[in-house]
Amino acid sequence: MQIYDVCIIGAGPVGLSLAAALQKSKQLNKIIILDSIKRPQFNKQGLPNQRVLSVTQSSREVLQSVGAWDKLEQGRVNQYNRMIIDESNGQDYLEFKNQSAHIIEYDNIVNALLEVYDGEIEFESKLEKIDLKPNEYVTVNDKFQCKLLIGSDGNKSKVKECSNIGTYGHSYHQMGIVCTVERTDQDSEVAYQTYLSNGCPLALLPLYNPYSSIVWTAYLDDYKYLMSLSDEQFLQVLNSQLGRYSPRIKSISNKRMAFPLQSLQAQRYIQKRIALIGDAAHSNHPMAGQGMNMGINDAALLANCIIKNSRSGNDIGLEQSLEEYESQAKLMNYTTSIAMELIKNTYENKTISPLRQLGAKVINNLDPIKQIMIQYGSKHPLGPSQFEWVK
Repeated sequence: MQIYDVCIIGAGPVGLSLAAALQKSKQLNKIIILDSIKRPQFNKQGLPNQRVLSVTQSSREVLQSVGAWDKLEQGRVNQYNRMIIDESNGQDYLEFKNQSAHIIEYDNIVNALLEVYDGEIEFESKLEKIDLKPNEYVTVNDKFQCKLLIGSDGNKSKVKECSNIGTYGHSYHQMGIVCTVERTDQDSEVAYQTYLSNGCPLALLPLYNPYSSIVWTAYLDDYKYLMSLSDEQFLQVLNSQLGRYSPRIKSISNKRMAFPLQSLQAQRYIQKRIALIGDAAHSNHPMAGQGMNMGINDAALLANCIIKNSRSGNDIGLEQSLEEYESQAKLMNYTTSIAMELIKNTYENKTISPLRQLGAKVINNLDPIKQIMIQYGSKHPLGPSQFEWVK
């Protein structure tokens, strides 16, 4: 039976970033990726895809380090430098400048990573079962073995399920509605987020002109209503809800999609010969656009851990070899989760609305505080500070 050093389940941006980093290190002999979906095809000429990602400085550095950043279709990469956050029921707002974040389509990132990763990959190949016996490697689908099996397969992770790793957390009883829209203006350097009267955020994220992506958090009854509307009706409601600083929307460019919102944490990120990264390990509210960035930070931390152990001649699949990754990633992700919960609860609490608006007014005039907030969102202080694969 064939033996791989690493098997990664999930060929999204997080799993592919990990694979590309490990491959670049030249420390491992054999890597394989499995994914149940068909190989993605990025249409460089079509309308923007509904699924877009906000890419922070830390994720950009990882993509640059593995050579994927230059492989992106640059005409469909948009950098925004300002973000304006306001409330539908308030007069004050927050404005963050010098953001230097990018909005990029999911398929654009996946396509770029597939260009740099040239190892084994099997699409339309599901993880069905694993077998882990004492003093042996992991047997995957009775087909091959690996020293380390990595779950990068979402919050319903099959790796997590097969490994009997529990999950705790809660549903927000909300859905995130996404679609692409065409703006009336040509300013693609500003992102907007408005907190509606019920505390739910409505974000307008600028793609290349004249398009933007919306991410509208809605409680379940509102979600059902919004999804039932025609495009013309939805456009009318959307324009009525956008903040006073946002541009108006000219048209809806593609079909609305939606996903459930929840806060989840795996009880363990590791066990013997198993590691979890990205949404398989944790998921948060999307209001700050940190989901994929947290996952890529996971990938970088785990890659560093695997490479250092491989250089030292250690078995990369032993639990003690993976403990550094778990402790670093959990601390980083827990602090982010706490911050997201605080922001969410602050905007949902109507009784502190005057205090919240006063705070926004004060912070808006304190540039040093805003710069600290920008830096935290751009590059987590507990994230990877160096990359072992470029040494």
